[in-house]
Amino acid sequence: MIEQGSIIRAIRAGLDFDPDVINLFGKSTYGRNVKYIEPVTWKDREKKRFQTLKPFLELEKHNAQKLMDDLWDCGLRPSEGSGSAGALKKTENHLADMRKIAFHKLGIKE
Repeated sequence: MIEQGSIIRAIRAGLDFDPDVINLFGKSTYGRNVKYIEPVTWKDREKKRFQTLKPFLELEKHNAQKLMDDLWDCGLRPSEGSGSAGALKKTENHLADMRKIAFHKLGIKE
């Protein structure tokens, strides 16, 4: 579990780097020292039929939400998009248009 006072941030790599790369940073200011997350490394492991893997990172909900918000700011969107704000806005605009048409046809002033 990430310690209290910790933050995980996502930042687009920038102009000098690959535009499709997003950098993740993590630090904790809990206690007397500043702690930071070092690069994650991959390790080889023998394949087993039933293998338990431990998560490499566990976030509290508010930290996960901040990370999601940062990723959104970097241009990432959910693949499904079923709950996206953009789709909701389009639906709201469509309903407003339909309301105007219906009121006009029925002779009702808004």
